[in-house]
Amino acid sequence: MKKHVLAAFAAVALAVTGAPSAAQASTSGGTACSPGVACFYDSVWANTTPARYADPGAGCTALPFVAKALINVTERGLALYGDTGCTRLLLVEPANNFHSYPSHEVLAFRAL
Repeated sequence: MKKHVLAAFAAVALAVTGAPSAAQASTSGGTACSPGVACFYDSVWANTTPARYADPGAGCTALPFVAKALINVTERGLALYGDTGCTRLLLVEPANNFHSYPSHEVLAFRAL
């Protein structure tokens, strides 16, 4: 089942182009995520308009909402935090991965 979900997200991701500059969130557009972009969603189903971050950097980036899912279509892992100052590490997500967080409240991230 997980492979089918990842394959579906990968197919949708390849169909979308265009990305904001580094450390700049974009929430315009549909629900898909482009290669080279980390997309955070306020739904565990990743079916809402995401906050998109192209080529995320190592600096702490506060999210505009509580993230409940992430599609990381970058070549870097992402550290996810439960506070906006990146002091309370919750999880580390690998590159090119999808995950939802029904029991966590992700408020910030940084690339590793």
